[in-house]
Amino acid sequence: MLMRIFAYFLTILLICVTANAKEFRIDFSDEGMKLFKKRGFGKKTVYTNGKDDKGWFLKAEADSGATGLGMEIDKGLLKEMPFLNITFKIEKDFDSIDQKTKDGHDWAARVMVGHGKKIGSKLVSLAHSSFLEEGFLQTSPWTKGSRDYVVSNDKSGEWHTRKINVKELLEKTHGISFTNFVAIFSDSNNSKQKIIAYYRDIYFSSE
Repeated sequence: MLMRIFAYFLTILLICVTANAKEFRIDFSDEGMKLFKKRGFGKKTVYTNGKDDKGWFLKAEADSGATGLGMEIDKGLLKEMPFLNITFKIEKDFDSIDQKTKDGHDWAARVMVGHGKKIGSKLVSLAHSSFLEEGFLQTSPWTKGSRDYVVSNDKSGEWHTRKINVKELLEKTHGISFTNFVAIFSDSNNSKQKIIAYYRDIYFSSE
């Protein structure tokens, strides 16, 4: 009897936690893709969306290309949903590059947040790297207002998920506690190599 009562209250607790949790998901469906704007220069990264039994995903192919897909979001979002959840899969990564240098500053997959503006942006790239350890943080060799933060070092070639408290990260790196955009950026314009990466289930959450 006691176990039944415990199980009942545990079920109620889980329902309440789920009900109180908040999420803001990035939509990779055909309709959601219309919200994205392309940003970049030179040869373009090719982005295509697709769907499987787990839902919509985004495929990025860069062959000496550098283009991102971005969308504006409400600056107050992180007050309620400070966590960013990202699911990556890397089909083809770089052969060998030094991502701490200008010549090797390419990323097979990264999601960018921060204060995006024409002059004086304060950005953080949440990146996958096969060469740097998770937790590695640096100022971009190209832009003083941009930070590279390695959140994934997974070399399995399978889908894998990371959760990052981006509100805390932005406070630590730039002294701001908001983001006015979110962008996906896969590039290989510096290394002149070809990469293939996938993104799915990118969403902000309250916990």
